[in-house]
Amino acid sequence: MRIEMHSRGDYQVLRIEDELAVISDLSELTFLIKGYLKHGKRHIAVGFTTTSYIYSGAVAVLINCLKKIRDEGGDLCIIEPNPEMLSILSLININKIITIYESENDLPEIQFAKQTAPAQSFRGLGFAPA
Repeated sequence: MRIEMHSRGDYQVLRIEDELAVISDLSELTFLIKGYLKHGKRHIAVGFTTTSYIYSGAVAVLINCLKKIRDEGGDLCIIEPNPEMLSILSLININKIITIYESENDLPEIQFAKQTAPAQSFRGLGFAPA
């Protein structure tokens, strides 16, 4: 699977470039997202080709990735889905849990809360500062 990667503001944009009609195995996408999370990148936008068709297995992978990203304080969104994909995602109400943007230009700017070093070190020891 070919995936084009670049940054746009606070987002890592991953565009699945394969011209396959079916996107059912997104294991490479999962691997990339885990790598981004490991390196502190917590806002991921996923885009597909204009001819992509998404199946239940791919939806499950996206939801699993969303959970991992949200557990790390980030978010996952879908950008520029083709009309058929948007229709499927809307029918199964994925658009209620994964934000879908019409264009990459619509990605929001993220405001990060600064944490102090002592708070991070307390958290690492299992203590949460008051």
